[in-house]
Amino acid sequence: MSKTKGVVNVICSLLLVPIVQSEESLGDAISNGATQLDLRMRYEQVDQNAPINLDADALTLRTRLNYLTSSYQGFKSFVEFDDVSTLGIDDYNSTTNGQGDKAKIVDPVGTEVNQAWVSYKNGETYFKWGRQRIILDNQRFVGGVGFRQNEQTYDGFSITNSSFENTNIFYANVHSVNRIFGKEGVGGAKGDHKSDTDLLNIKYEGLPLSTLVGYAYLIDNQDNSRFSTDTYGIRYQGKLRDLNYILEYASQRESGKNSLKYKADYILAEMSYQVDDVALTFGYEVLGSDSGDAAFITPLATGHKFQGWSDQFLVTPGEGIADVYFSADTNFDDIKLLASYHHFKADQNNIIGHDDLGHEINLSATKKIGIFTVNAKYASYSAGDVSFGKSDTDKLWLTVSTVLK
Repeated sequence: MSKTKGVVNVICSLLLVPIVQSEESLGDAISNGATQLDLRMRYEQVDQNAPINLDADALTLRTRLNYLTSSYQGFKSFVEFDDVSTLGIDDYNSTTNGQGDKAKIVDPVGTEVNQAWVSYKNGETYFKWGRQRIILDNQRFVGGVGFRQNEQTYDGFSITNSSFENTNIFYANVHSVNRIFGKEGVGGAKGDHKSDTDLLNIKYEGLPLSTLVGYAYLIDNQDNSRFSTDTYGIRYQGKLRDLNYILEYASQRESGKNSLKYKADYILAEMSYQVDDVALTFGYEVLGSDSGDAAFITPLATGHKFQGWSDQFLVTPGEGIADVYFSADTNFDDIKLLASYHHFKADQNNIIGHDDLGHEINLSATKKIGIFTVNAKYASYSAGDVSFGKSDTDKLWLTVSTVLK
């Protein structure tokens, strides 16, 4: 660093003017960038007791390669490629491979550009253009579905601003959603959805031991009109001594070309408490229904994180769903252990008066071994009333992953 630049940095720091470290030239920014290789191999087994047994086995490898340039006059660029392939075990329905007689494991093979964006930072404002990852709050409404081998990403532009004290403002306009079904997705599982969607999330952290978030997610989906919805909500997350709690409410109605005229509510109440080395969590989540005709939906969510890992309710039943859940997690001999239980009921009875949507048990163990992370995960869903068309399902995942830089 030259003496002149050093003096300028000192003066600017004293004046509290932000300094963005920048390469001397565009060539330096490119040559001094960072490359990362991310490998994730997974075996997944499904045992589904449908009217006829639907089993499936898949051994897949996701290879992710990305490159991030250094900063040049506030600009950076990033590109990331994903390849999903099978490793000798491909007895499953990926939704695109024509094996409709098998249970679904939504990891279609293929190679895609997962992300490709240019960003610019000016003071406390950060702009990003292109294909990007968008993850908001706990991903209940907007996320990347990172568990699946093919991630969900978004084409558009986003702005993040933190110039107001204790406040973070995020806004994005999305014109395409690149979903987990890959480019070759067909029918209801179409890979990319054209969109004109506005996402606004404002987070305030100036309250004592708590965070307040307000959001508006205005989805105009041009390939699936049912996904076109306007959702407005508020989320409060706080701490009282050893008790952590979350309270959230949202209201949703149709928008765009959605032919269903409805209004439905979302409610979340969750609390967690640490007992010695065990973290206990109890929660109650409702995706409400409007007279059984249409229910609250979350088309951009990371659905696998919620309502059990067997993915029974990625599409909310028209009667809505209430999930009472309990979980416990701890560490034993450097192994992270998690167990949870979900009990599901319809928000409103169906036309024959039933409301039992079943229950589910989830178990997980994760350990770091050298440069590898090893995870074993299991889900067992037991169906409720037959009138809801669900079936008992067991799923097992064995995953090994590593990141090389």
